[in-house]
Amino acid sequence: MTTPQPPANRPKTDLPHKGRVRLKIGPIIEQAEAARERIVRELPQHTGLASLAEATARVAREAERVSRKLQRPFGLHRLPVLFLGAALVLLLSWLYSEFIRDTTLKIALPDRDAQQLRNRVQNDQQRLKFQTVVVPGSNEGAQLVAKGEVDLAFVQGGIPIAEELPRLQTPNPELALWFVRERISEISEIRTVLTSSKGEGSHSVAKLVFSGWNLDSQIEYQHEWRQLSAVKDYEIPAEVDAVFVVKDVADEATLRGTARLADAGFRMQKVNLGARGERYPFLKPIEIPPGYFRTAPAIPAEATPTYAVATYLVGRRGLTATMLTSAGKLLDNSPPTLSASGMEPGLNQASELFQGLDAFLGILINIGLAFLALMGWEMLAYRRQFHELNSLISLISVHQSSKDVLAVADPSIRKNNLAYLSLCSDLLGLISMIAGYYTQENSSLLFNSLPEIIHQRCDGLKINIQLKILHATIG
Repeated sequence: MTTPQPPANRPKTDLPHKGRVRLKIGPIIEQAEAARERIVRELPQHTGLASLAEATARVAREAERVSRKLQRPFGLHRLPVLFLGAALVLLLSWLYSEFIRDTTLKIALPDRDAQQLRNRVQNDQQRLKFQTVVVPGSNEGAQLVAKGEVDLAFVQGGIPIAEELPRLQTPNPELALWFVRERISEISEIRTVLTSSKGEGSHSVAKLVFSGWNLDSQIEYQHEWRQLSAVKDYEIPAEVDAVFVVKDVADEATLRGTARLADAGFRMQKVNLGARGERYPFLKPIEIPPGYFRTAPAIPAEATPTYAVATYLVGRRGLTATMLTSAGKLLDNSPPTLSASGMEPGLNQASELFQGLDAFLGILINIGLAFLALMGWEMLAYRRQFHELNSLISLISVHQSSKDVLAVADPSIRKNNLAYLSLCSDLLGLISMIAGYYTQENSSLLFNSLPEIIHQRCDGLKINIQLKILHATIG
């Protein structure tokens, strides 16, 4: 069996067998120039129509120039797409960073507090994770967060904090505890004071208090509170006249230390700076009730005024308020109250959710408006070309309206007018293709009415001309 061969005279076509069909501007230019030559040859007296054909060829060449310009990697026509792409990338990046990506923050903590933090968050499935950096105390933590080497640090009041660093005051302040030996009758007799690590919170607050009492110049410090509260056989040196520390009163080490001081002949005294205390916003007056640390024998023996010393969660420069607040909520170890799981927080959470949705939709709407605005800006670049096409259609309409074929008795004039109308129809077809070529080269023109107006006017006028020719042919 032989395979059938295609006929030899099969017509050729410029349409591709595969891929999309595209308009080419070259044949449109050739047809416009051929129409002008035909007018010069067959209708030499109609110079106006020849000018219209020449103008049609010129706007076709202009469309070719614009098409080459559109193929450049950078241009006005790419702004809407580039903006939309960049906006969507930024939006998706923001959504990922805010709702999907796990964020790890470095936090500076003393070893004891670091262990408590690990125990508190190790089973927490929050997206916010913590990497602890162990430091001796608040002073080192403040230095690290100021340098940007850690993201967060707990800093006790009294430690200098750079003004520009964001901070949150924690809900659990510590208390200033002041113990004096029973042999000391006047505060001016005090020479040696035992406190915590040098340069840390207790030491810093102690220097502020003694400075307010005009005693700072005569005080020598021994930094042995850790041994006093932790080492069982530690003996308080005989030269120690008083003890000043700022501690968490619920900590077992603090309770042990206060009991050992009371048993060693120290009594708790009030801490009062008077009006000078107003200089320090981290100090809040408070009163310790009798028997607060131990009931029998009572420590203290009577109500004792002192200060609650605030502790701050300090963030590095550039840490957002949202991130700092989220970290503060996660690090707060106070248990939730009954009202915390009631209706009011639920309503607040719903309100925050709807506010977030409103903000998200606002972002999308603004992106859409900006995209449309850029597209409208781009349309200004094509307004001149489409106005020129509109003007050509109007001129062709004027020219063809003067060529009547039904009321003309002279066969030669009728033939001349029919040729004239036919050429007008051809020019309208070329103008419509030029508008389609613009839309093909820049698809964003589909969102504008300019090409549609050109097509509608060309089609309407061509139908009118074809009806004239049809009536003349039937007549």
